[in-house]
Amino acid sequence: MQTLGLSEEPRPSDGRLKSIFWPTVQNAWDVDYLGRQGLWICLLIAGFQVVVAAITGNPIVIVSGIAEALVFVVGGLGVRESNWPAAAMVFGIFLLNLLYSVAQGQPPGILMIIAAGLLLSNFRAAFLASKWRPAAADEDRPTRFNETLADKLADQLPAKAWPALRIPFFVLASLLLLLSVLGLAFAYMHLFGVLPHAGTAQP
Repeated sequence: MQTLGLSEEPRPSDGRLKSIFWPTVQNAWDVDYLGRQGLWICLLIAGFQVVVAAITGNPIVIVSGIAEALVFVVGGLGVRESNWPAAAMVFGIFLLNLLYSVAQGQPPGILMIIAAGLLLSNFRAAFLASKWRPAAADEDRPTRFNETLADKLADQLPAKAWPALRIPFFVLASLLLLLSVLGLAFAYMHLFGVLPHAGTAQP
């Protein structure tokens, strides 16, 4: 029956585009689909951050980029497990870095804006998924596969790794969030003349 496409098994409620930018959760298949999608979004942006950091050639930027990418990877595992605070952390870090670039006179490109929108949508999806409850305890759930490498990464690894990495994730993410807030505050103080720029002579 499933081979012929006649199965009555529920499917995700939204189309692909809507699930990316304005997801909804109506059943267990929505929860599963959005969790997988959120993980891949976090992994994609983590890889993007490493590439951008490496291009700068600045050791401090590279170390910072790797640390943030690590947070995004582990945060993606949390998103897969419907942990909305993890999604909020990665979105907050990315948004603060975006605002810091603006303060430094570097307007964000279209890719950065799209990435911020995806992470905001990711946060919304994780929050909705965390609040969803099945109508009955024995309600059918999507199967988490273990056949391909992608299945192992998206279906098996999060459930095993997230419980162990959750506390280290929130510690590192909180530290990066604090540093981002401080960096943004100093950047805007310089921008509005509250603090002198480096190299400016004191009266």
